[in-house]
Amino acid sequence: MAEKNSQNIRNILKELVISKTSLVYLLSDEDRRIEAEVRYLGSAFRPNVRVYVWTCTRGVALDDATALPSAALIDALDWFLNLEEIAFLVVQDAHFFLIDNPPVIRKIKDIFRRIENSHKTIFFVSPSLAIPPELANEMVVVDVPLPETEDIERILEGVIQKERNAQGLRASLTDAIKDQFIKAGAGLPSQQVIQVFRKTLSGKELIGDKEIETLFEEKRQIVKKSGLLELVPPGILFEHLGGFRNFKNWLIQRKDIFSKRAREYGLSFPKGVLLMGISGCGKSLCVKAIAAFWHIPLLRLDMGRLYDGIHGTPEECLRKAIKTSEASSPCVLWIDEIEAGIANAGQKSLGGAASRILASFLTWMQEKTSPVFIGATANNIELLPPEILRKGRFDELFYVELPQDAERAEILRIHLAKRNIPPDAFDYAPLVKITEGFNGAELEQGVLGALFRAFTANREVRQEDLHIALENIVPLSITMKEQIKQLERWAFNRALKAGNP
Repeated sequence: MAEKNSQNIRNILKELVISKTSLVYLLSDEDRRIEAEVRYLGSAFRPNVRVYVWTCTRGVALDDATALPSAALIDALDWFLNLEEIAFLVVQDAHFFLIDNPPVIRKIKDIFRRIENSHKTIFFVSPSLAIPPELANEMVVVDVPLPETEDIERILEGVIQKERNAQGLRASLTDAIKDQFIKAGAGLPSQQVIQVFRKTLSGKELIGDKEIETLFEEKRQIVKKSGLLELVPPGILFEHLGGFRNFKNWLIQRKDIFSKRAREYGLSFPKGVLLMGISGCGKSLCVKAIAAFWHIPLLRLDMGRLYDGIHGTPEECLRKAIKTSEASSPCVLWIDEIEAGIANAGQKSLGGAASRILASFLTWMQEKTSPVFIGATANNIELLPPEILRKGRFDELFYVELPQDAERAEILRIHLAKRNIPPDAFDYAPLVKITEGFNGAELEQGVLGALFRAFTANREVRQEDLHIALENIVPLSITMKEQIKQLERWAFNRALKAGNP
């Protein structure tokens, strides 16, 4: 069973037909798009090749005319075998009819022998890979990529053309705005791209900032509905991170890593980083800051949902998540608490699904060529299998330790400034002294506690408010003392400190 994957589906299909590949399995949930692409393919040949489509509800149809009103796939295959012309047959929802169906399997093998030296081609369309082992040698699998830049541009033009004020929309469609539409469409199936563009442009006279906000909000909602990925809005900048000097310097050195100049210089795309440390130290903020610093989308993958059974098999869910992230690249793929999704997955899955998912994920991490940067966080590094920490999976392992004195003062200043409280109005030396062993989240909680005290008293925040609020917090460094020491021992000489040298 040969597998093909490329960024130009039209070229792939044409090459397969020209090379007399008779049985093609198209892995995609975009049945309407596939029909359109195969029809386009048929029109590219001279004379044109007719495209017949079979569904279990209508039978075989040519455009709007029914050619064979049979819901049985075996009848459609028999009919196509006896068709006295070069033609294409598109079989929709193929996964329902191939597994555990000996008559259909036998018929497909018979057809293959009869048409393998002709340009007659059957395209089996399915969102999941369900090829019987008896047909593995006869079929070629094509993992159909999501719409590319050219496809999205065509969709955008088609949506604008149907709008009442098409002329005004085109006039306001600058190159910069068009680029925003392409970014918004990246990683979505064609029908959802159409839906997002229509909802954004319907009834509009011009395209401005408000429309761009609507555009990305619509995309966020669609990605969220998938149940696997979440498009996280930007907002965390370097100035929101207190400390993390080594981590920031590492990022700054790779500022232009996705540029054409970097490719020409010989640099490959970065693979990703793993940030480890106890909860509340800012690991998730670091991942958000990566996307904001590089000005690329941030997609969050909940690995636990791969196993909930709601969105398909774990393998299919992972494939779809990877496919979406690669189509959205360059992007950051955020995997929060990766040890929970990988180490505990086996308790939720059956038939070795956890092992297969881990193997597939590790292979993709090692071999991926698309600019998908993995930002993974982990609280308990010992739960991770050693193979995920092997050199080549991540570019760097960062240990996010508890903030030092100067970093704690910086974090307090940041949280005060975010709440419009002048940070220079406080003496940080005593605050730093009483917060030894605090993480970033605990320092923020102290600032919030001070605000509540001042708000209740109907006055401005004072030094004593901060002092009292912080003193009332019992930090994780006390309640999780042994776990933190164990993590520090592991990270010593294994990971780079994310904080100040």
